[in-house]
Amino acid sequence: MLKGLCRIGDNAGALRLLRNMESKAPFKPNVVIYNTLIDSLCKDQLLPQALGLFKEMKDKCVLPDVVTYSTLIRGLCSLGRWDDAKDLLSKMLNNNIAPDNETYNTLIDMYYKEGNIDEARDILELMTKRGVHPNVITYNALLDGYCLRGEMAEAENLVDIMVKDGIVPDIVMFSTLINGYCKSKQIVKAVVMFEDMHLKGTRITPNVVTYNTLIDALCKENRLQFALQQFEQMKDRGVAPDVVTYSSLLDGLLKNAQVDRAISLCREMENNGVAPDMFTYNIIINGLYEAGRLAKAVEVFSYLVANGLRPDVTIYNIIIKVLCRQGLLCDATAFLKKMEDNGYSPNERDLQYNN
Repeated sequence: MLKGLCRIGDNAGALRLLRNMESKAPFKPNVVIYNTLIDSLCKDQLLPQALGLFKEMKDKCVLPDVVTYSTLIRGLCSLGRWDDAKDLLSKMLNNNIAPDNETYNTLIDMYYKEGNIDEARDILELMTKRGVHPNVITYNALLDGYCLRGEMAEAENLVDIMVKDGIVPDIVMFSTLINGYCKSKQIVKAVVMFEDMHLKGTRITPNVVTYNTLIDALCKENRLQFALQQFEQMKDRGVAPDVVTYSSLLDGLLKNAQVDRAISLCREMENNGVAPDMFTYNIIINGLYEAGRLAKAVEVFSYLVANGLRPDVTIYNIIIKVLCRQGLLCDATAFLKKMEDNGYSPNERDLQYNN
């Protein structure tokens, strides 16, 4: 019952059940009960309440275990409370509770994402000294940190170490590396890794995230034809394109003045049941404007509004520019008023177009 309440997010109900259990002898909440509640509170970022339960369970002689500590460390890290997380790890060690892979992985992942590389390396060193062997999740967290910083040589060395340690690479590792190569403008290396996702005899199939990463990078590097080939390949391999895939290709097509092909892709997107988001509409409307297809830009805007979607300030700015270029100043003024009515404040540039 308590787990069910936590799963539906009813922490208040779960706490009431805990108190009810305490009042009904001979029932006594154990470490599993407390862990379930603490985990739920941490996931909902109710950390003070979680820490309060942690203190309560110790006061009632219910000894915390590795799950308790790992859950609280993850909760502290998610809120950026690094010193508190590290302090809790020290208390865990002092209480002779051995952290597991999940505990160390949480700290390493969070430190790297925040750019605290030295701290992450210290945790890795402590982990290995205490006889806990890094697993694929540990290596992926480290790899992500290197790739975020553009340190691709270090990332490649880490992969070599990983393979020597007998860790089987997974799709996350390949996607992380490909993303790192793309962000550091090493497109050739990204393509080579993508086309041969085989490492030490392990065959990995690219997923939609991997395809999206490469397609977006190819479009940004103006290698549109190759991006379109990858798009066809992903469909042939049964990987369904999503809104990110279509948005990247639409941006590439429109920036290369391939307006008719972009419009055709929009139709394909609609036929495949992939709904454009506001980012997609921004790309389409701005691309049509830059290509001089002003009437089509207004048509897309009208479709957006007719379908109950609320345009953002960027789209309003583009439509106001379109109307001004067409000499429809009264319509532009009306759109400016509508923009203000929807809570968007025009900037100086908007007013210059309107004037």
